[in-house]
Amino acid sequence: METPPRWATWLLTTFSHPDTQEEVEGDMLELYAHWFQTIGRRRANWRYGLNALRLLRPRARFRAHADSSHSLLRPAMIRNYLTVARRQLWRNRVFTLLNVVGLSIGLCTSWIIYRIVSYELAFDQHIPAKEQIYRVVTHFKPGSFMPTSPGLPVPLLAAIPKQVPGIEHAVPIRTQWNESVYVPQPAGKPERFRANDQLVATNPDYFERIPYQWLAGHQRRALEEPNQVVLTQARAARYFPRLSPQQVLGRRLIYFDTLSVQVVGVVANPTRPSSLGAQEFLSLATVSARDPNRDQWDNINSADQLFVWLTPQANPARLAEQINRLAAVHSSGVRLKNGQRERWHLLQPLADVHFDTEYADSSHPVDKAVLYKLMGLAAFILLLAIINYINLTTALTPGRAREIGIRRTLGSRSGAIIGQFLGETVLVTLLALGLSFALAPLFFTQFGDWVPAGAEQYLDWSSASLFVIGLLVSVSLLAGLYPGWLATRSQTIGTLKGAPLETAHPLLRGLTLRKGLIVFQFGLAQVFIVCAWLLGQQLRYALHKDMGFERQAVVVALLPINNQTPPEQIGKRVALRQAINQLPGVALVSLGSLPANQSISRSELSLPRDSGEVTLGVQFKFVDSNYIHLYKLPILAGRNLQPTDTMRDFVLNETAVRRLGFKRPQDAIGKQLSTGTVSYPIVGVVRDFQTNSVRHAIEPLALISYQYHASYISIRLAAGRPDDWASTLANIGNLWRRFYPDEPFNSLFYDESVQAFYEQERALSRIINLATGIAVLISCLGLFGLAMLTSQQRTREIGVRKVLGASVSSILLLLSSEFIKLVLLAILLGSPIAWYLMEQWLADFVYKIDVDWWVFMLTGLLALLVALLTVSYQSLRAALANPVDSLRNE
Repeated sequence: METPPRWATWLLTTFSHPDTQEEVEGDMLELYAHWFQTIGRRRANWRYGLNALRLLRPRARFRAHADSSHSLLRPAMIRNYLTVARRQLWRNRVFTLLNVVGLSIGLCTSWIIYRIVSYELAFDQHIPAKEQIYRVVTHFKPGSFMPTSPGLPVPLLAAIPKQVPGIEHAVPIRTQWNESVYVPQPAGKPERFRANDQLVATNPDYFERIPYQWLAGHQRRALEEPNQVVLTQARAARYFPRLSPQQVLGRRLIYFDTLSVQVVGVVANPTRPSSLGAQEFLSLATVSARDPNRDQWDNINSADQLFVWLTPQANPARLAEQINRLAAVHSSGVRLKNGQRERWHLLQPLADVHFDTEYADSSHPVDKAVLYKLMGLAAFILLLAIINYINLTTALTPGRAREIGIRRTLGSRSGAIIGQFLGETVLVTLLALGLSFALAPLFFTQFGDWVPAGAEQYLDWSSASLFVIGLLVSVSLLAGLYPGWLATRSQTIGTLKGAPLETAHPLLRGLTLRKGLIVFQFGLAQVFIVCAWLLGQQLRYALHKDMGFERQAVVVALLPINNQTPPEQIGKRVALRQAINQLPGVALVSLGSLPANQSISRSELSLPRDSGEVTLGVQFKFVDSNYIHLYKLPILAGRNLQPTDTMRDFVLNETAVRRLGFKRPQDAIGKQLSTGTVSYPIVGVVRDFQTNSVRHAIEPLALISYQYHASYISIRLAAGRPDDWASTLANIGNLWRRFYPDEPFNSLFYDESVQAFYEQERALSRIINLATGIAVLISCLGLFGLAMLTSQQRTREIGVRKVLGASVSSILLLLSSEFIKLVLLAILLGSPIAWYLMEQWLADFVYKIDVDWWVFMLTGLLALLVALLTVSYQSLRAALANPVDSLRNE
């Protein structure tokens, strides 16, 4: 081969930058050799000289533009980078759209979960001196029917702040249940408001310790006297819509049907989440005067809670012992017996109140483990989106080989090339971030029942801004660094000859990292697919499991509770039952608790035996004599309850009989069970039936005839005429309005009531299904990019094979076999992880499905089919391409 012209070589070696002179000269000489062999000497000399002239520039100017790192930050350079990035993204707009959609899904998931987690973690963070605040809670001896409670005896609420040193302030919070609030009108009947909640009774210290903005009234004088109430702005506007907060002062409300109270204050609506939040605040003296439990030291209700502010020197453990000694003076259950107590009290830090599920509280506590799982879910989905971006970007990088080679030849350093890729990633991430903000409201609309109440409205802009900026920076760096680094690892002369970037650098020929990313993506997708399948199977099993009673064609409705005396209430309910039972289309009517529901009443029963007294905690169901027949509970021994309004006998289930020590149901008939000082005989034993969800084992149960506590009316419709059910329900509604003209007839089929047990599982199933769809979609996008890259790299090979007679099917198998191996490896790695996760989740259920091996095979085949459909388009396109197009320049 002849040497290039001397004049061009002399100019190149004389005026090129000394730091890059040897590299540029070597690359140009090798490039000249390539040109000489392909296009001849004259055209090679001309091209060599032209490129040498392009590289000529004064040394100072070359340094200023090519070597100075500060030049990257000049406005002109920034505009140049943006222009190149815009053109590159538009040229490959289909892939840009795929990248934007993929990243937006990951960013949207992260943003939504951030909103949920930040809301939950913000609970009680705004309360001053929150580290000194504790809640006094109650524990019972192991084996008790109620192991813990956040409540205290009513007299202990008042005794602790007066007799226990080390407490600066004490705030009792007694949650009140009230069905209706009446607003007196100048003329006519009072206006009624139903479904009243978030009503508490407390003392004036509440507003001294908890920050509220007062819109009307005086904070120091509020709640000092009986029959006073403070409202939030939302409740004041609800009861008095046309009055300002100042005008609401002095107005009256009627609680509990007869209690008239005066509004003495209006506070702004709470803007920060709190475990101590409420909407209406009665003065403590209002409920204390009418409380029948005010002298009961052994009566504990979870609604009666006490929060205390300790002095800085106080020791919580010592204070708890002082509280136990104080309670022991009045209660035998707190006194030491054989070195232990029947019950004792502890101090729980305020920081644990919202996240502690140990206590049966009404403040909807959240398990922190659930928040950590949500954050992990967001991280995995975002990582999938980043992997998808990397795969699609690197798939497009070979098409930019000559661009990158020319940039390097003209003096661009690795940092400038990486900066170009990072700039393009930032633009794509910004577009994806904007799209994710548009998608987030759709999630809150479709999955609002799963999102905690208040999470959508709560947003701390300062922390949210830092989160979004951190998300933008981290995603841009993670997604953009690898493609940029890959571009800088190529050999300049190889890329200018047209070789792909990966083949130009021997370290990158195996594409090990990208294949590993594909395996990770589909492995995670396999985990999601298996979890979604098994979760759905467990939910279907729970909904259709035989619960031990007949629930088809049964309609239930909640009975109203008012201020009538027990005989009046029972009389009206019995009359309603008899009237409904006379209607055509009604088979049977019963008054009583539902067989399975989330409202549970427990107590302890004792049975004298030769070996000593046996004490058993049982669940009570208050029913009538029609109950067993309506729900078709099989009687194993004895008889049904007597048709009476008061408690006279017991009907137990099998579990209760076994726990009491009887081997056969017949052995328990006639034995006397005592509850307190009164004893009643066991007259019947029914077969076990489910009283709770399948998470829980069947508990000891006693059916009691005490209709004052019966909370539901159950109506069995004539099963043979389902077409007449609508008219029958209409007739029942008319009768209901005759007995309860102010109460709506809100009925539902009992099957719908059973579904309420599994709201958490249903919401989790929807979330996992959504996450599965996202994981599969993102994985397929990444696999699509790898298929495109492979088909581009093997275009000439496919052309040669077709010329030599290869069939389309053989080429399809050739291109797909590699992907099949990757997906099979992903399935093998993901299946054990999915099995472990589902075994851990199913461990919470007493009654559950079996995890069979065929589930993993079926879901694996499904994942494999999705992968084959994804790559088949690119593989078929490459197999059907005309080999002349790929071999024309060979």
